[in-house]
Amino acid sequence: MSRNQQSIWHDPRQQDDILSGTPARLELVPERSPDVELCTTETLRRTQEELQWYRRLYENIPSVYFSLDTTGIILSVNQFGADCLGYTREELLNQSVFNLFARSEQQRLADAFMGLLRGAPKTEIANWEFCLDCPSSKILWVKVIARLLPSGDGNFLPESNPSEKFMRKNPVILMVCEDITAHKQAEDALRESEQRFHTMADTAPVMLWMAGCDGLFTFFNKSWLKFTGRSIKQQQALGWLKEVHPQEQDFCQETYDSAFHARAKFEREYRLKRHDGEYRWILDTGVPRFTPNGKFAGYIGCCIDITERKLAEVALKRSQEGIQAQLEEMESLNRLKDEFLSTVSHELRTPLTNMKMAIQMLGIALNREQNFLSEMAKPQAERSKAARYFEILDNECDREINLINNFLDLQRLDTGAKPLVLETIPVQDWLYRVVDLFKARNRNSCQQKLRLSIAPNLPLLACDPFSLERILIELLTNACKFSPPDAEITVSAQLKSQYLQFQVINSGVEIPSSELPHIFDKFYRIPSNDPWKQGGTGLGLALVQKITKYLRGTIEVESGSNRTCFAIQLPLSNEL
Repeated sequence: MSRNQQSIWHDPRQQDDILSGTPARLELVPERSPDVELCTTETLRRTQEELQWYRRLYENIPSVYFSLDTTGIILSVNQFGADCLGYTREELLNQSVFNLFARSEQQRLADAFMGLLRGAPKTEIANWEFCLDCPSSKILWVKVIARLLPSGDGNFLPESNPSEKFMRKNPVILMVCEDITAHKQAEDALRESEQRFHTMADTAPVMLWMAGCDGLFTFFNKSWLKFTGRSIKQQQALGWLKEVHPQEQDFCQETYDSAFHARAKFEREYRLKRHDGEYRWILDTGVPRFTPNGKFAGYIGCCIDITERKLAEVALKRSQEGIQAQLEEMESLNRLKDEFLSTVSHELRTPLTNMKMAIQMLGIALNREQNFLSEMAKPQAERSKAARYFEILDNECDREINLINNFLDLQRLDTGAKPLVLETIPVQDWLYRVVDLFKARNRNSCQQKLRLSIAPNLPLLACDPFSLERILIELLTNACKFSPPDAEITVSAQLKSQYLQFQVINSGVEIPSSELPHIFDKFYRIPSNDPWKQGGTGLGLALVQKITKYLRGTIEVESGSNRTCFAIQLPLSNEL
């Protein structure tokens, strides 16, 4: 077959010529019956229809089909293939197939054809991937399958063919090109994605690894390799496990195997040998990878050095253990303190109570013998020595009793052991009663003028009346002690939003601003040489502050311009 000779598929008229051609020589044949002639005509018609069917299949099969001579000249091409390449069939015929491929691919294709021809007379099939260079083509990449055209009996050429000798010298190559553009683009995109991932992974400040769907580790980034000081080949598969501390190797493998079979995320902490031989604590987090269609693809993991955190945890644990030991020791000391307070309450109160009773009995006896009450009514300078000594003894005994009572009450408030009994208090009536009671108890020691200032229509107050009374009595006692005689002391009550405010104001004296932050400290006394200011236990204001807080209230003090004001605010409804 010459280069310009077209195959039967390119000229359908050849079929008609072949079928209608006159035989080269005449033979005598027996006369045919009409049935035989009819059968031959029907068979011929079916054969023509079958040939047309196969032709349509060939033209429209979704691949590019070429028949080529040994030099690569296109002898035939199907219509679908020509359309995909962006040419008409006429433009491709008698052209070199190499012109359809990229220049870089042409030599490789020629070498493939030579290898195919050298393999004759055996039927050879080659499977290659090539890049096309067709400006109007819809196809960029093709997979090529080629073979030499065999005859119907399996030989490359039939022996009965008159042109056998010519055809053996000029065999025909059948070549099928399958579009793999989408596949190659996907490969390129995947390759680019992997390259981006490797670039990002190698610049990441953490250690990264990847494992395949078989569970073996395939990738470690530069941070990992730098940390371990080993090559990626040494780390791949299960090589990385050799650098794990022997005590954690089994744990690491079991954790990974369990998560791998469940396709689940995992976290593990283990010691990994650094390039300098030091074992460092590592937090390793692995998550499963899946392809877009949901197929399991392996794992990707991230590792960070948590050695400092682990050391801090150890130090914190030791610190917590130390704190726990201190707490236990404090609880033991509290128990001892409670036992001591119980002892103090009994051992000190009992003799003081006896002393107070004895002092009272002494006063009664002296009064009977020496009219002692009239002596005590005289001014202090005119009293007898016995009267002055008796007064000192009585006052100091009261002072000690108050000191012990205040001290024990403070301790009960600190431990929350002091019970509070809430009652509804009508403020106006209750406040008058408390002030009158204070005047009655301190008519000899309190020489100041007491004034009440109560706002009208005050709401009822839910509070512990005993605790509130103790606060006011203590503040009034202080005001009397530290105010000059004939000064005025004001007790007021008024509503402030949802709070009730009590104030105790004394004039003629003020507290230095430097001392205000300390006046609620235990055993603190304001230093002064003022003869009006008498010494106390140093616990009164501390107890007032404690009780106020226990009632969910606040206390503030202001002092200036020869005036001092203690203000207490308590909620109207108290839920303790």
